Amino acid sequence: MILFNLLDRKSSIFLGQLLGRFAYSLLKEDRKTTVKNLSFALGKEFDQKRIKKISLEVFENIGKNAADVFRLKRYNWEKMKRMVKSKGLEYFDHAYKKGNGLIGLTGHIGNFELLAAYLSLKGYKISVVGREVYDPKLDKLLVESRERMGLEYISSTDDVRRIISSLHQGKAVGILADQDSRRVKGVFVDFFGRKAKTPIGPALIHLKYGSPLIPIAILRSGKYNYRIIVKKPIAFEPTGEREKDLVKITQLYTRELEVIIRENPSQWVWMHKRWKSRPD
Repeated sequence: MILFNLLDRKSSIFLGQLLGRFAYSLLKEDRKTTVKNLSFALGKEFDQKRIKKISLEVFENIGKNAADVFRLKRYNWEKMKRMVKSKGLEYFDHAYKKGNGLIGLTGHIGNFELLAAYLSLKGYKISVVGREVYDPKLDKLLVESRERMGLEYISSTDDVRRIISSLHQGKAVGILADQDSRRVKGVFVDFFGRKAKTPIGPALIHLKYGSPLIPIAILRSGKYNYRIIVKKPIAFEPTGEREKDLVKITQLYTRELEVIIRENPSQWVWMHKRWKSRPD
C-alpha cells in the first residue's frame, strides 16, 4: 500500500496492472474458475481466445482498481470529479432528496470502493455494507480509508437495525448483492441463464420500509478514468404474497446488474463461485 502512494497515479495503476497479471499466472484455481464461469455465461458470444483475453483483463482491472483504492486518501473532490463521470445520477439524486433513504444496489463491478467515496465527496451521506477481508490489517486500513472519506461502514455481520437506522436518517446505503454468501439469507434467481443464490436483504427492506432500490455501478473508462451508471429505481408492485414478492424483486435487481456485467465483462469478479449453491 505504501508503494502505491509513493508513486504517481499513472505509475501506481501500471503497477496494479502488473500485479494483476502476476496473480493471473500464479493463482491457477482462480484463473480456471474465471475461464470456466466466463465460458458458461458468455461462451455463445465469444470464442475461447476472447474468453481467455477477458479473463486476463479481469485480473488486470482488479489490480488497477486496487491502486486507486490504496491511494484513496489522496483524492479530494476536485481530483475525483476529473476522474469520474456519471450517467443517470438524477435518479439517485431525486430519490435521495426525498429524505427517506435509499438503497444503492451494486456488485463487485469495477471500482465499487471508489463509487462510495465519489458519492460521499459529492455531498451525499453514505453508508456502505461490507464484509471483513481476509487480512485483519488490510481490513482495518480499508475501514479507516472509508471513514476518512466520510462513509459510515456497516459490517455484513452487524444487526440489520444499523441499516434501518441509516435509512431513517435519510442516508443512501450501498449494498453489494451479487455473490453467493453463506452469511446472508438468499433465494435462487436467474443469473446468466442459471439459478444463482442471491442476497434478499435489499428486497426485504424494500418490502417492509419502501426504500427505493437503485441499481448503480462504476466502470473503468480508458486507462485512468471511470464512469458511473445509475439505472431507474426498481419498479415493483407488491402482490401480498411475501415469498413470491421477495423472489421477484431479487430477480429484477439481479437482471439489472447482469445487463451491466454483460456489457462490461472484464469488470466483474468471475473468479467468485457464483453458482456453487444449488437449489434442492
